[in-house]
Amino acid sequence: MAIPEVTQQLEGSVLSIAQSKDFTLCVDNTFHIVEVDKDLKIAKNVQIAKNIESPHRYSHAFGVSPHHFFCIPIFSEKKAIVLEFSGSKPKIIATLQDHDGDIESSAFSYDGRFFATGGQDGRVFFYDGRSFLLSSSLLARSDYISTIRFSKSGEFVAISGFDKFTMVFDMLRHKIAFNFATNDVVEDSCFFDNDEKLMLICRNNASIIFSLREGKIISQEYPFAFWPTSIAIESEENYALVGTRSDTLYVIGLKDNTKVMEIKTEHAGIASLVFSLGYLYIGAIDGALIAIDYNEGKEALKESLDRKDYKSAREAINNNVFLSIHPLTKVFDEVWPQILQQAIDLLNHDAIEQAIEITAPFVVSESKKREFDFYLAQKDGVKTFLELINKRDFTKAYEMLQTTKFLAKTQAYEKLENIWNKTFFDAKNLLVENANVNKPKAEQILAPFNNTPKKELIVQLLRNSDVFEKAESFIKKQNFKEYFSLTFQFSFLRDMNLYKKVLLVGERMLVNLIELEKNFRYDEAKKIAETLLLFPPLKRAANERIVLMQQKQNLLLAIEANDVKKVYALISEIESLRSMEQFKEFTKDFLRHYEEAKPYAYEGNAKHAMVLLGEYMTINYWIDKIGALLKTAYLKQIEKALGEAEVNWAITIKRYFERYGKSFELVKLLQNHESGAILEQFEGDGESDGYRRYGFVDSVVIYLVQKEE
Repeated sequence: MAIPEVTQQLEGSVLSIAQSKDFTLCVDNTFHIVEVDKDLKIAKNVQIAKNIESPHRYSHAFGVSPHHFFCIPIFSEKKAIVLEFSGSKPKIIATLQDHDGDIESSAFSYDGRFFATGGQDGRVFFYDGRSFLLSSSLLARSDYISTIRFSKSGEFVAISGFDKFTMVFDMLRHKIAFNFATNDVVEDSCFFDNDEKLMLICRNNASIIFSLREGKIISQEYPFAFWPTSIAIESEENYALVGTRSDTLYVIGLKDNTKVMEIKTEHAGIASLVFSLGYLYIGAIDGALIAIDYNEGKEALKESLDRKDYKSAREAINNNVFLSIHPLTKVFDEVWPQILQQAIDLLNHDAIEQAIEITAPFVVSESKKREFDFYLAQKDGVKTFLELINKRDFTKAYEMLQTTKFLAKTQAYEKLENIWNKTFFDAKNLLVENANVNKPKAEQILAPFNNTPKKELIVQLLRNSDVFEKAESFIKKQNFKEYFSLTFQFSFLRDMNLYKKVLLVGERMLVNLIELEKNFRYDEAKKIAETLLLFPPLKRAANERIVLMQQKQNLLLAIEANDVKKVYALISEIESLRSMEQFKEFTKDFLRHYEEAKPYAYEGNAKHAMVLLGEYMTINYWIDKIGALLKTAYLKQIEKALGEAEVNWAITIKRYFERYGKSFELVKLLQNHESGAILEQFEGDGESDGYRRYGFVDSVVIYLVQKEE
């Protein structure tokens, strides 16, 4: 593996690492908080607590913010303190005491705006990442929360528990987006692919990919030999590094969720992994904080790849194994098909050593090794197949294809198909020139293929030579409508090489269409789509693009007209449009109003908060986010009224219960108040989103004699 640039020795297991603007921030399980500067030197190291219970060595309980905030749970006391460490010494910013059990997991969003905690009570609380005021909470789960991870944009957060369920929560709209089960407890998770996918690692050694676009698990593999603990995804999002409770670090290819390689470390037990300020930081349970320059040797790698010296390129990677996740290495995937074909050709000529030599730089990847090993094991079959082709014994060659399917992927098969295509082309030209005179000659040319699967095409050619001529004529004139109509009349045309070439042209057009669409060149894209409607296999895709472009145009027009209701109605109907940058920009107006309303809600002034939210109060898209904010306001109103004598508690609690049910916060608030007995009289737990039916009010608190404004 690569030699660590620096290894710092902390006192305890390095539980959490985060990048700030100029520092890498760490906390260990002996309550030391550490700042490492860009020169990899420890700038600050302070122990902020002694003689209290330490978390276990792989705990997810400690959180670190890019704004130099540290969340430090106090175990057995069901609370956590938040420290700011941006000056000479840390200072306490807040004490969090909302959980009914110890905190098991906590996380800051990447930009530090949000902070979340999950506890043994199965609850998750969300806080403002600067003031640490409680903003909202989720309904309790049946078991502990195991891990919390925010997406890079902060729009989503993945919350996993010991109940083996993972919830993807939509932070933007404050609602559950997805809830799915895994077959064991999730140890860590991480979003990638523009926050459209989520990788999860489980205690049973599973690696899972969940697609937010499809709303389901799309891949589940078991690549680990040891209990996985932590994930770090490199900037290009092609690979994930996964730490384990051993000395082994895994590189997982995110494209196909497979193990690319294993890397041995000098310290057993990896508790945390982070890419920060150009280095990969590995936090070990023995207190080692390892900083690795994962780009070391990049120039040597680039030079070797430029001159196609893959052996030297692999040597550069061997000198720094972390270069295997560098974007430059995608060349190994791009050229592999050609290298494999060269190797197969060498195998066919019994040049086994040469085949092994040219594939050696590539077969460090298990998938590539399996592919090459397969052909190596079947080399005798490929050789026999090639010999049949060279002897023009096409009947036996095609018989081999029926029994040995993999031969269709070989270069030898391409050679066979090329011979057939040339033979067919020559015979067709003879018939077009003069069918009556040249038919015997055409039959003679085609004779070697008479007892092969090509027989049907031969019969059709001899009977319908004019049809083939028509097909070529339509394509030359780009008359796709008539061409495809002809292929439906005469199905044998779909077995022709020409048909495959036409479809390939269509697929390229579709790629071009999507690129034009991305750049908002809708008129050009629509013209291509209208042409593709004539391609039966691509008609559905073309229709979908046309509809999507129209939807995007409708949204852009609504945004341009600042038609708030129409914009959000369109987004509610077509959720996929949410990813458009123009819409994200448009939401900033609501978020500005929301931020302005927050301080008033925290004070209990729901009326002013509602005034500031203005027309957004009528936009259903934001109702859950507004509902969560006003819930905070109503709870504050009730809290302030607890010491007052003239409150009509029956109506007050009824008004809250109708909108939020017997929420955990209300039960806790009333536990030592006489009005708690009134709440107990309400049957069931009520509806947590009853505000959708009952709407919002200026105040839930009602007095026996209503106070004057």
